[in-house]
Amino acid sequence: MNKMITKNSNSDRQQHKTRRFTRLLLPVIVVAALGLAGCSEDDCVNCVELEPPVVPTGVHSISGDDYVEVRWIEISYHPYQGTESPSIDHYNVYRRVFNEGDENNPDRAFDYLGEVSWDENYISTLGLHYFEDWNAVNGEWYEYAVAAVNEAGVSSALSFELVTDAPLPMSLDPVEIFDAGSSLADRSGWDFSREDQGRVDPNAPATTADIRVFWDDLRGAMMVEAMNADVRIQDFGVFSHGDGTLWFEGVSAAPWDGWSAIGVLELVQNHIYVVEIWDEGAGRLNYAKMGVTEVLDGTATRSIFMHWAYQTIDGLPELIVQPATDPTPESLVLRF
Repeated sequence: MNKMITKNSNSDRQQHKTRRFTRLLLPVIVVAALGLAGCSEDDCVNCVELEPPVVPTGVHSISGDDYVEVRWIEISYHPYQGTESPSIDHYNVYRRVFNEGDENNPDRAFDYLGEVSWDENYISTLGLHYFEDWNAVNGEWYEYAVAAVNEAGVSSALSFELVTDAPLPMSLDPVEIFDAGSSLADRSGWDFSREDQGRVDPNAPATTADIRVFWDDLRGAMMVEAMNADVRIQDFGVFSHGDGTLWFEGVSAAPWDGWSAIGVLELVQNHIYVVEIWDEGAGRLNYAKMGVTEVLDGTATRSIFMHWAYQTIDGLPELIVQPATDPTPESLVLRF
């Protein structure tokens, strides 16, 4: 049975080990002091009640395809009200199914997911620990929390940040979409709801394509076009790493406005395009994004390669949670 907990409202690894070795002496000192004082269950005057560790901070998550990664800042100090306490032994990670509107309920219960030792899953360049939840399911909405546990077994309260995440399907590798005016026109459309099988013929009867790609002779460019009035698109601008590759995580959520009035946009390498899809029959609103990794505009083959992500939860604009490892401003061109 899962352990449950209620959330109330209320460098280098060697240096890390050195700090830990020093603090390992603390429980011994405390035990010795208790023995000298003659502490017993009936005598609380001379007993030392250990303060709980500080609450983990900087808790955030990164969406994946059927998984979520939870990250938080390492606790490497101990300002426990001016006194010394045992060092951190491990961190406990908790999760619950998120129901929008109940985030302020002080008695909402979390399920125990697992623990991360003080010397495991540590990104030294960022000072962050992490936990990978591979039991998360696309289309489910979760809330996460983290607690710190010291060597005496005393746990902190759960982290205070509201951290929700909904893993979503996305492409592992770029997919190629061809010019609608070419001999490969049957591969020029994309239906985001079909996920890995999304490449469809936009000219077929009763096509389900959300967008299509075509070559515009007048502009001399590859273009993307919304297939009907229930699909809206916008160019979010260029997002690239310093090495010139697409930074697909740069767009974390769909906006509420800014959509193209004509539903036709030029496709540019390293640009990310956000798509809003209204399904009249099902009464559902879904969001998606596509990031262009390459544009082939030669006379023989005209196509694009793109990454895609599709939010399966009705009305949720989240397309991927932006990670903490953002490129530096010098290596990233942000939205124009």
